[in-house]
Amino acid sequence: MAKILVADDITQNVKLLRVILTSAKYEVIEAYDGEEALNKAKTEAPDLILLDIMMPKITGYEVCQKLREGDATKNLPIIMITALHEMDDRIKGIEAGADDFISKPFNKTELLARVKSLLRARTAVARSEEHGILDAILANVGEGVVVVDGQWEIKNINKVARDLLRIPEAEQKDILAYLSQMEMSMPIDVLANAQEKDTDFQISLSNKQAPLKINARLTKVFDANKKLSSGVLFLRKQFS
Repeated sequence: MAKILVADDITQNVKLLRVILTSAKYEVIEAYDGEEALNKAKTEAPDLILLDIMMPKITGYEVCQKLREGDATKNLPIIMITALHEMDDRIKGIEAGADDFISKPFNKTELLARVKSLLRARTAVARSEEHGILDAILANVGEGVVVVDGQWEIKNINKVARDLLRIPEAEQKDILAYLSQMEMSMPIDVLANAQEKDTDFQISLSNKQAPLKINARLTKVFDANKKLSSGVLFLRKQFS
């Protein structure tokens, strides 16, 4: 459930936004001045902020600017609440770092559409960042590692694994498609359908000089319904 911080000094506005957002299954945190909004943005780790411009202590513009300066909050989606047709407010909001705007009086459909769009974009960015971090980690691992999703599609694979399984750099199908073409110590359907967390097996590959033997372990992660949600294949060359 996404967590949304609603910051507005007018209680009626906050309560209305709470009703709209909770009806769409969002968790809502409330703030009634700029300082409280800034503190809760840092301590409550919301996924998005609905931020009114004119608030006591510090304005919405200042809150937005300060959040953009912090490493932990610089990418936090911010929707500024403006008066209808106040173009100057929007220009100042853009300069402060706002991602989007919503006008009073609130239109429920428009509001939820904008919230959903920004949350979706934030999730995509987070996944991209996680993907890059994982790639960097795998690049320094001495054994072959392949990370797959619940449909066996390869999500991450390091160079060691590509070399061992002879997967071209520009090619990336599901891992079962590659393994099914290889000589393995167990049938591919048995490997795919095994309900154990860890399954050890061997892979034999032909080589001009000598056959290549690979020790492999497939570690599966299951969801609450015991369906595969992800998996990691570890590969290590067998030395005679």
